[in-house]
Amino acid sequence: MKKITFLLSLIVLVLASCQNKDGYTIKGSFTEDTFNGKTVYLQKIDSMTAQSPTIMDSVVIKDNKFEFKGTVTEGKSMAFLSVGRLDMLQPNSPVGTIILEPGTINISFASNGDVAIGGTQGNDEYNKILLIMNDVAALYKEVSDAGGVQGVPVDSAGNDAQTRLMNLQDSMKKAVFGFAKANMTNKAGQFAFFSSAQSFTREELAELVEASDETFKKLPEIEALIEDLSRVIPAEGQPYADVDLVNAEGQRVALSTFVGKNKCVLIDFWASWCAPCIQEMPALKSIYAKYKGKGLEIVGISVDEDKTAWLNAVKKHGMNWIQLADDKQEGSEKYAVSSIPYTLLVDQNGVVLATGLRGDELEKKIAEILK
Repeated sequence: MKKITFLLSLIVLVLASCQNKDGYTIKGSFTEDTFNGKTVYLQKIDSMTAQSPTIMDSVVIKDNKFEFKGTVTEGKSMAFLSVGRLDMLQPNSPVGTIILEPGTINISFASNGDVAIGGTQGNDEYNKILLIMNDVAALYKEVSDAGGVQGVPVDSAGNDAQTRLMNLQDSMKKAVFGFAKANMTNKAGQFAFFSSAQSFTREELAELVEASDETFKKLPEIEALIEDLSRVIPAEGQPYADVDLVNAEGQRVALSTFVGKNKCVLIDFWASWCAPCIQEMPALKSIYAKYKGKGLEIVGISVDEDKTAWLNAVKKHGMNWIQLADDKQEGSEKYAVSSIPYTLLVDQNGVVLATGLRGDELEKKIAEILK
């Protein structure tokens, strides 16, 4: 009888183990008691075209803590936790992103807005991205408190606020790319791909698609992307591609009107809503003033849809070089511009000398060409 009881207990343990292998537990905490009694929602976004998130579960916060339990049914994916529904958020409502996978997942919300996650491999990896996001938020607050970037002192490395932000953005891009590449066969990595695709180069996009599975590659938008990535575009050492653009007066203007007339032409794709583009403008103004008399011309190509926003930004930031708009997206398509700012340096013969340069690297290359 004892033997039978022992075997039955063993079977129960084995079955329980099998049943829980895909189970998850989410343990959340707050550093302040502001949200006690409020509801935190566990949600997911089923596709990048979804009109609203899907609510998976909800629970009331008690003693600054909450907990969810469930089972992973579709492999590793991205999920969101928020005080109040994502599509009905109130100002200052905490929001956190987690990787939904088997195991115990920890998430903490600090009073300053910082979010930290961990406990499982995917969440430990994604937390590296959140740490950078926290640093970006802290820098924005520092700039705001100082009344602008000029009021923020340089850091221990001698970097001003603009340089620090650019460095953080570069770090963010690398972190997201690394996470996406390691997870392109699951929904978490694929969500990271879709949400950040505009920041990746063509080469990076091709690398991520190659790392994905066949189901992902057969999505209509990915099939279109694969076809686009197969196109030959003007690259270093190749002739530039002429495109049809429009000037501030609404007149059609060919890019060839300006290329080949100077020793070096800098073609700069940008937009008024692109923060990194605007951050580059002081450096471009300095470069233009320094090298215009030595054979440099700049052709700014805005991808703005709003003409007023485009022209207001030109005036506000003192962009006193040639300004055109890619109103038909012909330029963006021919040059396969997937993220901005995007630059090309073209010589007097119309040959592309360099692409994608910014900051010090851009000025160094221009100085080399015009020496």
